[in-house]
Amino acid sequence: MEENRIFDPNIVFMKKYSFAGSILSADLLNLERDVTAAIEAGIDIIHFDVMDFHFVPNLTFGPAFLKALRKKFPDTIFDVHLMVDDLTEAMVYEFIQAGASWISFHPEAVLHVDRMLSFIKSHNVKAGVVLNPATAPQFLRYLWDKLDFILVMTVNPGFGGQKMIDACLQKVSDIKAMAIEAKNNVIIEVDGGVDPSNVARCIQAGANCFVVGNAFFGQKDKALALANLNKAIEDL
Repeated sequence: MEENRIFDPNIVFMKKYSFAGSILSADLLNLERDVTAAIEAGIDIIHFDVMDFHFVPNLTFGPAFLKALRKKFPDTIFDVHLMVDDLTEAMVYEFIQAGASWISFHPEAVLHVDRMLSFIKSHNVKAGVVLNPATAPQFLRYLWDKLDFILVMTVNPGFGGQKMIDACLQKVSDIKAMAIEAKNNVIIEVDGGVDPSNVARCIQAGANCFVVGNAFFGQKDKALALANLNKAIEDL
């Protein structure tokens, strides 16, 4: 794929808050319909979960799947979350070629986190790391110059439809404080159980990007679902 793409992955970085619809909760037999409805409803990002049945107990999408979506939706920001063991640059490059806008990975899955972030950024793709519920954030202190965003898992990864682990919001607050200290305006994205009942608390903790699965793709009326999420934060 050509590096000079017609979409702009920086647009979301200019917004106060943004929502990423996770296709893990979409109707996979009617995915084109659901993604079209999501974009028409005003979703900011399409979140693309990659699971290998090893790092997490589920198996989902590969680069060919992403390439097909990119061809159909050339102007969409695709946020690729890699939940795979033994992650290599060659594997990441497959998703870059397929059309990823953002790529995040788990530090437990690579030997050299700094090198992988540099590799992703060298291909004009936004780079992030993912913190599982039990992953401490202290290592972020040594990566601020490489990070475009941080994805905080508020459930244990692997399946949609889980309830948010409230204790993870303290981690969001800790990361926000670290980012302020580092004078880094990094995006803090949360993933897991986000819905209108808790999205305001995510913001109060310091997050500004929200992965929504069942609360968005799981709803028949996507526009109404997004409106309900926005209504929950309109006074913040």
